Formats: sequence, C-alpha cells, structure tokens
Amino acid sequence: QASLWSRNYWIDDPYSYRLPEAYGPYRWVRYYDDALLVDVRTGVVVDTAYGIFW
Repeated sequence: QASLWSRNYWIDDPYSYRLPEAYGPYRWVRYYDDALLVDVRTGVVVDTAYGIFW
C-alpha cells in the first residue's frame, strides 16, 4: 500500500476541499471518494473526511 500514499494521490490544496491544513509529516490523500489524513512516514491514517469526491 505504500504506492497509495505516493505524491500522485496527495491533495495539494486542502482548502479547496474544505479540509484543514496538513502540517509536518501529515498529508491529505485521496482514497476513492474520501480524503485521508496520513502520516507519510508511517502510513498511519489519523483522520478521514468521507464522501468529499463524488
């Protein structure tokens, strides 16, 4: 699943999706219709925004 967290899936402008800014090692990542806040060092998902891409 490491490829899932690649930069291809990162949300570069979270504000345009009404997501809070991600800081440090955290990045918002698109996963199907959802956005996951992921620690890109460990792959741990720390937050989820459901259904924002529909």
